[in-house]
Amino acid sequence: MAEIKKIVDIAMGREKAHLVLKNVLIINVFSQIIEKNDIAICDDMIAGIGSYDGIEEIDCEGMFAAPGFIDSHVHIESSMVTPEVFSQIALKHGVTTVVADPHEIANVMGDKGIDFMLENSKKSVMDIFFMLPSCVPATEFEDSGAVLNSYQLSRFIQNDRVLGLGEVMDVQAVTNAKTQMVDKLELCRDKNIDGHCPKISGEALNAYLNCRIKTDHECSSFEEALRKVERGMFVMLRQGSATKNLKDLLPAVKNENYHRFLFCTDDRHIEDLLLEGSIDNCIRLAIEEGLDPIKAYIIAAFNAAQCYGLNDRGAIAPGFKADIVVFQDLKNLEIQYVFKDGKRNDKPMHFTNINMKSTMNTQYISSDLFRIEARGEKVNVIKLISRSVETLVEKRKIYIDGGYISKVDGEDILKIGVFERHKNTGKYSIGFLEGLGLKNCSLAQTISHDSHNIVVVGDNDKDMEIAVNTLIAIGGGIVLVSQRKILDSLSLPIAGLITSENPYEVNMKVKNLSDIARKFGVSKDFDPFLTLGFMALSVIPKLKITSRGLFDFDKFSFIDLFAKE
Repeated sequence: MAEIKKIVDIAMGREKAHLVLKNVLIINVFSQIIEKNDIAICDDMIAGIGSYDGIEEIDCEGMFAAPGFIDSHVHIESSMVTPEVFSQIALKHGVTTVVADPHEIANVMGDKGIDFMLENSKKSVMDIFFMLPSCVPATEFEDSGAVLNSYQLSRFIQNDRVLGLGEVMDVQAVTNAKTQMVDKLELCRDKNIDGHCPKISGEALNAYLNCRIKTDHECSSFEEALRKVERGMFVMLRQGSATKNLKDLLPAVKNENYHRFLFCTDDRHIEDLLLEGSIDNCIRLAIEEGLDPIKAYIIAAFNAAQCYGLNDRGAIAPGFKADIVVFQDLKNLEIQYVFKDGKRNDKPMHFTNINMKSTMNTQYISSDLFRIEARGEKVNVIKLISRSVETLVEKRKIYIDGGYISKVDGEDILKIGVFERHKNTGKYSIGFLEGLGLKNCSLAQTISHDSHNIVVVGDNDKDMEIAVNTLIAIGGGIVLVSQRKILDSLSLPIAGLITSENPYEVNMKVKNLSDIARKFGVSKDFDPFLTLGFMALSVIPKLKITSRGLFDFDKFSFIDLFAKE
């Protein structure tokens, strides 16, 4: 924070600014106009807008300046890299602040996972704030590596980088006022509370909002978004790697309500982060779809800052943090410079190697576990929906050989299994998945939202066994197997979710794995790893699979694999 006398002297022109961005076209988030002026910077703050001289000056003639972008909801773990590395990638794309929810690693490691994210993020080149995971496990029906109650979360609540309670996914626990959930809501009632409430409406929405939950990133239609905004929520326009709702929700953004919308990425894969970017990608897509450019930049920064009470950022104005993105072309957003706390981001990437004990606490398996004894004529099948993590339920006829299912009627149906891996309970379940496209290949991974047990899919029991056992041996990650041969693998030794390796090498490995999956038939409508990872998340409609069996979101209960007529 700049000293008051020094920054006042610079603002008055009595002293030169440390840095001046000259002749830049400034997006004013307060008046929704673009003004040509100089930006005077003192240490980490904006000292003045006007005509200034600086010790260092950068001529920005013909360039635009916007406040640093804010990702309002992101799970850093989904990038597969540490917060330290993630920050360096995202900052290059103009993201100077993120609001992160570490519930992925917390579901594996509990409060020790939160400790790791807080400690590693101290090495971040951007500001990383955290929301405390509200649902570890996601529901009482999950088998996670830990359980976090309000008492365990309370030791983090006074941390300056903790903004409140993360996405409250267990809507039933809220509407039924279950004690453990109420305790967490009470713990954070004077802070921010994020929501996760697909398709909620009516009395349930009223009850949810009475708990001071104020955001949602799970709208699937613009009508749903409008309904929630009308009740006072902030709605996030999400553009992740597997979940892409931005285009569908944009018709809800009006002149009268645009201040209630935010951008977020939620889960952003390393490949997409490096290639397409983060919130900058949201801005480009929104403008391409017809959103007024100035509104897009306001949504990308000021709205998020206001939502989370980050009143020192989100605007280019005196007294605000000097988090600034300078770029060519208002619509295409060709970034030239990124300034964080008044310093230009021009340092080479660095990363710290981390050694951590394996979190794989389970036994090797046998292919016999994938054999399913026939107990009916049809099975309930999880059917994928293009470009979505929501699914449908289909009833498919089975063929029987020797009392076991030999085949399920359909051209694109695979076995899918989930194996508990945290406490060596031996729990597992096997089902069927339709629509992924994978053929003659098995894919296993420990990225399995939110409990992050082992999830495996394939059409050959032996290949599925090899994939799972290899995954256990390498401490978690991703494995592809075909004809009993390991095609490639990626080790994610930090909780089975993250690596501290060079991100470009990680990206090349992930790209190769993705190319192999595509070669073996995975549709371009799906990211093979993120899509598979969401098949175990029971709080998203319609049919999912956990280590305890098939879970029907609408019934909010488990259903039998074998379908009733």
